[in-house]
Amino acid sequence: MTSEPRAVNNPGADSPQLYSGYSDWKDWHGEFSPSDRETRYFAAELSGIVLAGKRVLEIGFGNGSFLAWAKAQGADVVGTEIDAPMVERARAKGFDAQPASLVALAAAGQRFDLVVAFDVFEHWDKAELVENLKQIAALLRPGGLVLARFPNGQSPFGRVHQYGDLTHQTVLSASSVAQLARLTGFALVRVRNACTVPVRSDFFSVLKHHWRRLQRARFERRLGKLYGFGRLAFDPNLCALLRKVDQSNETLADRGTHKS
Repeated sequence: MTSEPRAVNNPGADSPQLYSGYSDWKDWHGEFSPSDRETRYFAAELSGIVLAGKRVLEIGFGNGSFLAWAKAQGADVVGTEIDAPMVERARAKGFDAQPASLVALAAAGQRFDLVVAFDVFEHWDKAELVENLKQIAALLRPGGLVLARFPNGQSPFGRVHQYGDLTHQTVLSASSVAQLARLTGFALVRVRNACTVPVRSDFFSVLKHHWRRLQRARFERRLGKLYGFGRLAFDPNLCALLRKVDQSNETLADRGTHKS
């Protein structure tokens, strides 16, 4: 006899000892103010996605940098977090912050245009991934988007992030995220290396950054060609964009393609 699927967004419930002191380990102090580099990163990663006037949910808002940035772009933001003190700090800063429960949000009739999850999917086991993505689909309005960043399981460089945190449960790749999308009512719009930005915005830092990007792209194309994959995204993190689809009108073209 199998148990009911767990449609939860609270990975710490099963192993609370692993999350003891987690915010201190991550050096989260509840600033809710993105740094200059974070501001440039969010602008790059969400390029082409309209935020003004949209309802945006961030799962696992952590230190609150994205919540603050998205609010500054004109979005109506809501955040969830398993760390209760961080929820209280967010509320003290004037944010709509909730304990981590997608089920509770859906039961309250909450609906969103965009759901963002930076460094969250890897914390869920496979069953939770499937059930939580289904819950996210229920929270999204028609055509709504999910943007998720996670360690790159198809790259040896992704191991630094994937295995650098005891709370990580699942290794993901471009292919497995495409499979996950199919299982949960989403089309894969794109999956690629997470955006990177220069440490500083001065001319020489930007020039060095672009040179490194070109070298990495050449490496990815050559290695992929050597092993018959085409270009293979090889950065430490991947970022996937998923779109909620109407299952009754879905076509094969709606399934999306992999992009590095």
